[in-house]
Amino acid sequence: MQDWKTLLAIPRFRALWLTLVCNNMGSWCVIAALPILVANRFGAGSELVLSLGLRLLPKILLAPIAGDLLRRRGAGHVASIALAGSAVLTGILPWCEDFLLFQATIALIGVLDVFVSPSLLSLRGPAMPDGLHMAGNTLCSVADRLAKFVGPILGGLTLLAGFTAAFLGFALLILCAAGLATRLAPLPPESTAPDTGLAAFWRVPAEVFAMLRADPVMLGLFIAAASYMIMLGGLRPFLFWANRDWFGASDAIWTGLLAAQGMGALIGALVAGLFNRVLLRLMSAYVLTLLTGIVEGALHLALLLTGSASQAMLVLALASIPEILSTAAWFTAAQQRLSPRQQGTFFSLAIPLWDCGFALGLLSAGLYTNDTLSLAGYWTLVSLGSTLPLLPLLLFHTWPGIRAKT
Repeated sequence: MQDWKTLLAIPRFRALWLTLVCNNMGSWCVIAALPILVANRFGAGSELVLSLGLRLLPKILLAPIAGDLLRRRGAGHVASIALAGSAVLTGILPWCEDFLLFQATIALIGVLDVFVSPSLLSLRGPAMPDGLHMAGNTLCSVADRLAKFVGPILGGLTLLAGFTAAFLGFALLILCAAGLATRLAPLPPESTAPDTGLAAFWRVPAEVFAMLRADPVMLGLFIAAASYMIMLGGLRPFLFWANRDWFGASDAIWTGLLAAQGMGALIGALVAGLFNRVLLRLMSAYVLTLLTGIVEGALHLALLLTGSASQAMLVLALASIPEILSTAAWFTAAQQRLSPRQQGTFFSLAIPLWDCGFALGLLSAGLYTNDTLSLAGYWTLVSLGSTLPLLPLLLFHTWPGIRAKT
């Protein structure tokens, strides 16, 4: 816990952490409230899946442009402008009564997130002193999980004031993040002459591919993150429908299910804060990522055994404990292998590719809405499909070339 005090006393890290808190809080409020808005205005079937999926498609298409812009303008500058634009678009969502206009606005928010996510992730490493990366990444995860706990509750309660007031409040939180981002000490823009045309477009994918080919552990980390995103994409619609069809609870209880994840994550953060040095002495950050990811997947599969919203909340809280350990260890392992500028390049392309995994998990919900699978069959497919890829990575981590780098 002393490591946390040390980190929060550093102005650069503190500004980053507060930016993450405000942005994540606004985002989780939107995540909780958006399906309710869509269901209220347009329906809860394929419209819900489409509204969530359209936030992802632009990321996949614009990733190389985002990476090149980060290289030219610097991460802090890009993050502040993109966050401000996202705040404006979030605030106008309730006025988008036409379905096509509504989806177009969500797609534009997805476009801006292409620039927000890699910018903030690439600013993490430089804000952390050597030896405090596991503690720093845990605190960054706390910012997300604190928002995951408070955000859905806040989002659900704010809806009592109406959709317009609620989404304006969410926009204000994101706007605060934009203001805080201007105070970050960014990496300077690249001084070398930038590529133009097709060379600029292909430069980012080529560099990321070279990173993965040169380091098997980075490839393993990439796969682990992609499998996690598949599970995360499928989890949200599963919880929404399980809450309605299995538990017979109101939509407000669905926000409680999301909040339960945040509660468990805060417990996991305390565990990580107390024992991160011990855990890293026992195993590498890479192995810790895989091991805790498998435990998390097994607990998520256990959601099939729940018979009420309260039981599901307990399982979600328990699953979030290894989740935050896995997340902090993942970023620690990546920061050990990549320079800050390499991290910006890597995340600008890797995040959209992981979002393909999120979209795969999300779109697999169509197997349920089209009556191809039962809700239980759908969740079995998603949870096993996202967890099983970690087993060979863990079992074969002693392969030549991997052991030396763990």
